[in-house]
Amino acid sequence: MSSDTLLLNADGNPLSVTPLSTLTWQESIKLIWLDRINVLEWHDDWEVHSPSHTMKVPSVIAVRDYVDRTNNVSFSRANVFLRDKYICQYCQGLFHPRDLTMDHVVPRSKGGKLTWTNIVSACKKCNTTKADNLHPKPYKQPFEPNFYQMYANKTIDLQIKYPVWMKYLNIDTNKVQIS
Repeated sequence: MSSDTLLLNADGNPLSVTPLSTLTWQESIKLIWLDRINVLEWHDDWEVHSPSHTMKVPSVIAVRDYVDRTNNVSFSRANVFLRDKYICQYCQGLFHPRDLTMDHVVPRSKGGKLTWTNIVSACKKCNTTKADNLHPKPYKQPFEPNFYQMYANKTIDLQIKYPVWMKYLNIDTNKVQIS
């Protein structure tokens, strides 16, 4: 899926961080014609043509009506690792996502559920050692993060397609790859 246009909320923050909220150029043009967004930046060197109209493709757009994102973070493996900053909650080591697992604080065999408040990031060694025991306890109590807690996390590795997007993202430039 092509990601040609950065989509921001009315307050200037992305609608989502993982993955970064983007649209195809076709979707962004449609929203312009439906008069639902404000264009903040255009691609300088990219135009599309119809038989009767020529227009530049938007690079950054913002919805007109604020979308409340405070408690709308999807539960996923990637988001659990992001919440925990890629740190094993038992040995406190920093790991690459491929070297982390999700651990049930209260194991499933003892009634534990797959929820934000029962899942933590654990390295493979710690998860295997803990097995289906209640101990050790995680370094930090797991919690359900809100959008702003996830967005403020500076350990996000994003691939930014266009450099102009960086001026709309409050993210450490050392954690970003421009493709």
